[in-house]
Amino acid sequence: MDCLFCKINQELIPSKTLFEDDIIKVIMDINPQSDGHLLVIPKTHFEDFIEMDEETISHAFEIAKKMKEYLYMTLNPEGLTLTINYGINQEIKHFHLHLIPVYKNRGIHDLDIVYDKINKQINLSNLMN
Repeated sequence: MDCLFCKINQELIPSKTLFEDDIIKVIMDINPQSDGHLLVIPKTHFEDFIEMDEETISHAFEIAKKMKEYLYMTLNPEGLTLTINYGINQEIKHFHLHLIPVYKNRGIHDLDIVYDKINKQINLSNLMN
């Protein structure tokens, strides 16, 4: 299969991974619309949400809730947009959920710096739980 996200899940292509378990992987979008733009990607290839089982859908949104908290603790956005593209506007035909922080007045900063900030917060939180 020639799917970018499947290759990322198989670690054939590097990514800025913030979270990973047996079902989901969360990565930084390499072409972010704003600082902290994340993608929640199932490990199993599903082209769209209609194909997904309830466990995967539920787990994806539970992880998205946790990632939202890390984004707010780290980057202090004023809002958050959740987006699922489908059909003609779905560039990569593998289900993925975008978490896009919204800011009043902020440009996009270096991806590595933003990744390091969020990853540090996740690691600190995991030590406390």
